[in-house]
Amino acid sequence: MQHGHRVGKAVFCALALWAGSAVAAGKEPSAGDCFKAGFESNNADAVAACYAEDGIIWFPGGPKAQGRVAIRDRFARFLDGFTVKEVQMTEIGHEGIGDARVAWGTYAIRAVDKASGAEFTQSGRFTDVQKKIDGRWLYVVDHPSDDPPAKPETAKN
Repeated sequence: MQHGHRVGKAVFCALALWAGSAVAAGKEPSAGDCFKAGFESNNADAVAACYAEDGIIWFPGGPKAQGRVAIRDRFARFLDGFTVKEVQMTEIGHEGIGDARVAWGTYAIRAVDKASGAEFTQSGRFTDVQKKIDGRWLYVVDHPSDDPPAKPETAKN
């Protein structure tokens, strides 16, 4: 009888793992996935579409923009001066409850200054709150921040 119980548990665990991997394989795009695609296409409208109508972003080293129109305008100003080549977002963790999700991680944006042609990489970390609205995950609050400057090396005597 004990053997049958163990087999039942094993089958249940195998089904749970299979179901979990099926969900992961069919993962719905996050607001971060939307952002990456929009920013890499250098399209401010596509980036703004990743935010709720009343969404908020605090830009690194800058002020808050609230509302999809204001967010679009701020990204359009950035894209007027720079061409985004690549966005890497590494999610360190996330928690979700119902139609809300909180995520945190790091990012690196490789871009080119249109005026000088100089390429640079901006890196930092992010924390965001997403909400499922009309079947899509959208940023409600997005808070990226630059990595802190490197500490100067101390002189060794």
